[in-house]
Amino acid sequence: MSEQNYRIRIKVGEVEMEAEGDKDFVEKHIEEFKKEMPGIVKELPSGGVTAEIPREKAELEGRSLAEFYKHKGPKGDVEVAMTIAYYLTAFEKREGFTNQEIKESAAKLGHKLTNVADTLKRAASGKKAYVNNVTTGTWTLTVEGRNFVERELPRRIEA
Repeated sequence: MSEQNYRIRIKVGEVEMEAEGDKDFVEKHIEEFKKEMPGIVKELPSGGVTAEIPREKAELEGRSLAEFYKHKGPKGDVEVAMTIAYYLTAFEKREGFTNQEIKESAAKLGHKLTNVADTLKRAASGKKAYVNNVTTGTWTLTVEGRNFVERELPRRIEA
């Protein structure tokens, strides 16, 4: 039986709250948000939080890294690293991943990452950090990183 992931994003004007995790964690944060913003938030979900299983993720479940990589069609080192990081996190149920795991996985896919640490540092910088550095050489995928792979890859150019 696979773990279910729950996610909610609430944006009211300039105020935004996002929570992702198990059901109890998400419901707890909804209630905390309601307490913090009583004048703004009138009616938010309570009790009936349901699991989010993106349609594409369900379709790709059970595929190999090579199949997932081919489906996403990443371009450039950061996209390749994020595709691999997503696969390790979402399909292999890993909490985190190392520079070496990304490098070895990329090599198996025929993509040479010359400086994985630099690639992941670039992915961790800017407005939307796709990864967090947990310890030297160990990383976790952020919600932004997850969203990037789920929503922006593959980039389809319409004719």
